[in-house]
Amino acid sequence: MQRVIFILAAWARRVGPYLMLEILLPGGTLFALLLFLYQNRKASLGPVASRSPLAMTRAPIRNV
Repeated sequence: MQRVIFILAAWARRVGPYLMLEILLPGGTLFALLLFLYQNRKASLGPVASRSPLAMTRAPIRNV
């Protein structure tokens, strides 16, 4: 029984801020989703973020 209470308490600590945003703010679902994505960024963006922004946006230009 104590293990179940411990698991529920850990879940409430993790989910609580997002749930409060959804309840209290108009459009809270969007804010909660954006906050979740911001706080749970993964290192998978590392290779993309390390590239130069100019190199990623540059398009081949042909002189006609």
